[in-house]
Amino acid sequence: MNPEKTVVYGKNIEVIGEYDIAVFGGGPAGVCAAIEAARAGKRVFLAEATGMLGGMATSGLVGPFMTCYDREGNRPVVGGLFREIVGRLEKNGGAVSPDETDAPSIYTSFIARYHKRVTPFDAFMLQTVLDEMTAEAGVTVMLYTRFADCVVDDDGGIKYALLLPLEGLRAVRAEVYIDCTGNADVAAAAGVPVWKGDEATGIPQPGTLMFEIDGVDSVAYTARPKKPVKAYKMPADGRYKINHYHTYATDAADSASMTAAHSEARKQVFEAYSLLKNETPGFENCRITNVAPVLGVRESRHIEGLYKLRAEDLSAGVKFDDRVAAYAFGMDVHSRNPAEKGNFKVPTADVYYVPYASMLPKGCRNLLVAGKTVSCESQAAGAIRVMPCAMALGQAAGAAAAIACDNGVVPSEIDRRRLSDTLRAHGAILD
Repeated sequence: MNPEKTVVYGKNIEVIGEYDIAVFGGGPAGVCAAIEAARAGKRVFLAEATGMLGGMATSGLVGPFMTCYDREGNRPVVGGLFREIVGRLEKNGGAVSPDETDAPSIYTSFIARYHKRVTPFDAFMLQTVLDEMTAEAGVTVMLYTRFADCVVDDDGGIKYALLLPLEGLRAVRAEVYIDCTGNADVAAAAGVPVWKGDEATGIPQPGTLMFEIDGVDSVAYTARPKKPVKAYKMPADGRYKINHYHTYATDAADSASMTAAHSEARKQVFEAYSLLKNETPGFENCRITNVAPVLGVRESRHIEGLYKLRAEDLSAGVKFDDRVAAYAFGMDVHSRNPAEKGNFKVPTADVYYVPYASMLPKGCRNLLVAGKTVSCESQAAGAIRVMPCAMALGQAAGAAAAIACDNGVVPSEIDRRRLSDTLRAHGAILD
């Protein structure tokens, strides 16, 4: 490295707190990890880079929550905190129960495959529910706070996590750390082996900038808009979430790549809006009401964990002894370049499972990873990257971290039977 292009930087950094568990990333996985751990009586710190909790569900406007049922939509496979959050939203009109939705329908943009029992929700109401739940549990939440780096000890554990809140660099210390950043930022900084995107090419699934519209005549909306645009009905009459075009080869761990992609995505919003307004019956009087401030990217880093979940595990429905989540969404791998076609190329079992070992990174003893960056093949990640599964994995990470603190051990050494018993007792579905 050219010494003229490097800077040696050092300063004393204030430690703003010591906790049992520190969670980074306040998205679907992170909030569930923090709530679960705090309800177990642990001192929990949660850092989120944006001004709201909820991640892709709020700042990314991604929705609806994909199915929480088995592949054919016959029985629920995700419970626990996911169902509690949805239940709270339902009470104030902020969600439609997945028990009441079907596919194909206006709730699924008339897509049938793997879309039965989705959950439409309102993103702002979700923000308020997550504020309430973290406060009730006693989680210390810091918004506008990015993860910056970590100090690793000689035994391969994180000693301090460095943060970048608005005040400048700060640090926190915890017994167990949970990476829910969606980019495996903590894992990468701690020296965990990671890779990006597809194993052969390094190309990730593409990004999309979601937006919302109102003024739709739902009676006249009887067929899916021209591909790739999709319009999903929200709880309120006439309001829809729009999923549409792609930004290809977008590296969510690279600012230059994200800058270019987000700029391109803003142009795509108007293309999709024009297609809806001018070519889709029922959308003639629609208008844009909200554009996501954060670009949604479907795939970023993956960690090397104690077990790498394989596509064939999902196809066979392997029932791992240490399973911490059941799920059933298809392996939805969006085209990595414009020439590719088709999403659900590899079938899944009616129900499949995620093992605890996939959340345990190699090379860092006091770190857990939850959400889309757990250890799994890129093809398999197309299935488990969606939000109900992320919530189930986050709840599992929070429960595991609390057990580790109770017993004074690292996460890999906990009693995994106790973990599954705890999750079941708290409403998780593991069978």
